[in-house]
Amino acid sequence: MDKLQRFRQTRRFLAVTILFTVILLGIVARLYFLQVVKGTYYAGVAEDNRLRIISTDAPRGEIRDRNGVILATDVPSFDIVVTTYDLKNSNQELGVVAQLTGAKLQTLKDTVKKAGVGPYTPITVVRNVSKVVALKLAEQEPDLPGIQLIMSTKRSYPQGTLAAHVLGYTGEIGDTELQALQTKGYVMKDTIGKEGVEQQYESLLRGQKSQKLIEVDAGGKAVKTLQEKPAVPGKSIILTIDVRLQKMCEKLLGNNQGAAIIMDPRNGELLALASAPTFDPNKFISGISSQDWKTWSARGSLFDRAIAGTFPPASTFKVVTGTAGLETHTITDRSIIYCGGGLTVGGRLFKCWIWPGRHGNEDIYKAYADSCDSYFYTVARLTGIESMDTYAHKYGIDKLTAVDLPGEATGFVPTPQWKLSKYKQAWYDGDTMNMGIGQGYVLETPIRNISIYSSIAMMGTLWRPHLLKASVDPVTKAETQTTPVVQSTLGVSTATLTAVRQGLYLVSKTGGDARIQVGNIKICAKTGTAETGTLNVYDTWMVAFAPMDNPTVAVLLMYEDSPYQRSTSMAPLLHDMLQQYFNLYGGKNGSN
Repeated sequence: MDKLQRFRQTRRFLAVTILFTVILLGIVARLYFLQVVKGTYYAGVAEDNRLRIISTDAPRGEIRDRNGVILATDVPSFDIVVTTYDLKNSNQELGVVAQLTGAKLQTLKDTVKKAGVGPYTPITVVRNVSKVVALKLAEQEPDLPGIQLIMSTKRSYPQGTLAAHVLGYTGEIGDTELQALQTKGYVMKDTIGKEGVEQQYESLLRGQKSQKLIEVDAGGKAVKTLQEKPAVPGKSIILTIDVRLQKMCEKLLGNNQGAAIIMDPRNGELLALASAPTFDPNKFISGISSQDWKTWSARGSLFDRAIAGTFPPASTFKVVTGTAGLETHTITDRSIIYCGGGLTVGGRLFKCWIWPGRHGNEDIYKAYADSCDSYFYTVARLTGIESMDTYAHKYGIDKLTAVDLPGEATGFVPTPQWKLSKYKQAWYDGDTMNMGIGQGYVLETPIRNISIYSSIAMMGTLWRPHLLKASVDPVTKAETQTTPVVQSTLGVSTATLTAVRQGLYLVSKTGGDARIQVGNIKICAKTGTAETGTLNVYDTWMVAFAPMDNPTVAVLLMYEDSPYQRSTSMAPLLHDMLQQYFNLYGGKNGSN
């Protein structure tokens, strides 16, 4: 072999040696980078792949009536969660979930996409699946590495439709709600109170979620629990409601539209708060059928007429008119006004309800007993719209009662300025007269109406109507009692309120209204029959408090598009409400 060949072989050997050296150095450098420089990072990735943090909802606090009857509670259920890191074929695995649950595949994908969490954090995609679906999914779970079935709870209302408007219902958190509550730990698919006390006391009823650190196998399935922070249940709440009185009120309303309320005027506790027609809150948990939604929407079943319905108060408003007349010294309790069956003003005859009959001479006491329109037409006209408005405001008609429920509406007190702005018309004496008997433009809610009569019962003091009696700590079981609050005082003289109360007492002793009587208990009452604009269709009211000298209860019954032509026909129903109350609580101790 000549020198040239040896030189070439040597050069090739050196080249190969250098190449292998470079490759070896690259491998060593890469290993150094992976094990030393990035060692901590990749160890964390491996650990994250092996470990998961699972969060489950805490049981929601129970809702009970004042005697411990359960109105809302949690029952066992199943949820489906997705861990995106473990998904091998998202379309196929989520498709199985869609097929079993009836959910849309795209909806499931959107839920996962919008969750905004890391790949190792489970995302709830379907809540409250049935046992049948849970069993079917459990059978297929080994072939669905990214899908898990977990134990959960769902809301249940064991009394069905009873007190539905008071309780409200729960549902999945909406996008707008999530934006507002995200900083408080809420995430997509969380359950939240939507209406009623479920919404009002969400912060009390909602518990603290559990946190569990688990180890998973290569298929993403749990093999060991490493750490666990148990869930803390929400606080239970005790309502002022008595289900026995609530059932009676709802039975009296039946299939009609209206409201029924029983309230303790001494502290504002609502013993019953009913609105009709009603609904079953359980149907919101499993999903409302289109037929249920259609039926409820057509009848306004979800609308709480007790706190949000506004109606002409009719003759129940006459306590405001009488107060205005007496306080402005337009009349005294001895003033006599003649009722000839009507009153002609501006060429128009304003008929008393007794037309073509007549009441004759009326003082304020007899005018309340007879519910004489002519008397209160005259008082309103003489008093004037400014003073009428002043005392309507004093009674709070255009203010919220601040009852602890979402969605309360205010009533409406018309003024000449309002009429000119809205209708481009001047205010006439006839408008004031119509207002004086609770017709025309004036509107009240049932909750405000009973509050007005409760303030008369308490000689000018109005306690804020409320439903929360106490909350109960889930651990210590200690009760935190609600402190009743005086919402306002009327600023009306004792003499005026005494006269009004005496007139209301005579109502319960007169004619058909006397059927309200309960034994020898003195009852103050007032009826109202409001025109609706449809011939022979009325809204009817009756409100009362008792005993007159030491009131412990106020009751109200109101029908929209009433089954009765005259509100006096409701007296036996108010008798039943009062009789039931006194049977349960006695005439002395009241609801305390």
